[in-house]
Amino acid sequence: MTLARARPIAPERLCHWIGRLGAGTAVVWGDFVLDEYWRCLSRRVSREAPVLILEYQGRSVQGGGAANAALNLAALGLSTRAVGVIGQDAAGSELHDLLSAAGVDCAGLVTSRAPTIVKTRVVAGSVHTALQQVVRVDRGRPFVLDAAGRRRLDAALREAERDATIVVLSDYGYDSVTPALAAPRVRRWRAHEVTVALDARYRLADYRGVTLATPNESEASAAAGLAVTSDRDLVAVARRLQARLAAPHLVITRGRDGLTVWGARGGRSLPAWGGREAVDVTGAGDAVVAVGAAALAAGAPALDAAALANVAGAVAVSRRGAVPVSAADLERALRAPAGQRAMRRNA
Repeated sequence: MTLARARPIAPERLCHWIGRLGAGTAVVWGDFVLDEYWRCLSRRVSREAPVLILEYQGRSVQGGGAANAALNLAALGLSTRAVGVIGQDAAGSELHDLLSAAGVDCAGLVTSRAPTIVKTRVVAGSVHTALQQVVRVDRGRPFVLDAAGRRRLDAALREAERDATIVVLSDYGYDSVTPALAAPRVRRWRAHEVTVALDARYRLADYRGVTLATPNESEASAAAGLAVTSDRDLVAVARRLQARLAAPHLVITRGRDGLTVWGARGGRSLPAWGGREAVDVTGAGDAVVAVGAAALAAGAPALDAAALANVAGAVAVSRRGAVPVSAADLERALRAPAGQRAMRRNA
């Protein structure tokens, strides 16, 4: 197996696929997270300890984890259904309402007595500077469903999977979806030509038979049990993951180094689209898996699907927070003169 640099793809060719991304029905099964932001001003340091004193200004929320993947698919125009677990609490209601407002079908969200997963980011700055993340506080533990809860989740999946063309497994380690729960369903979905995409934070190598997996480099390295310090190492990691996952398509995202797409004939690398520094990497992986899966389901070749996912990731990191990437965002980015120059420069 080798790794080569991919030839540049004309923006017009990628724009052709954008018009097809919204066809079909997507199911997102995974860990639904409420991303909470506390906006603060930082003007002075405490006399009690060498820490900033933050003046609270306001609060906002976004969809995180599987919720962000679902919001990205809905933004592409796909009919999108959510399947997972949320708490019977204010955060769960807020997450449900946020998804519903974006057109996501939330009938498959099973409620639990355990609290909804909430990630609170405190962001602060002075009056004339951009807000920067100061600290993040995570709340929530892996969900443990009783027999009745498991039956409700199974029924939700059976209902949601009807006429689905895409299933995204979004595993952030909270056990709404697990490799054991997914295994028999993945085989059935693939047998019915459903595009099954995987974004797994910690258990990547335990899944089998998906259509597409999209780990970042550190996730891929951990799953393969190999450090990556060179392209040769990356080839070894990809080879090991392809053998374990039995997935026809593997995309490894590499931050400012772009991404690599791997198939039966080896790997091809795509440089980071646009060449700009990231503003906020939150949610980039969700945009990549959503756009990559939608493009493959629409019939795009693997390299075209990866290239579109590469653009989606670049758009996602150019904005603060987990803001979904729409079809219009993709087309706008591809048709921008700066973007076209970047694609030629990356040749």
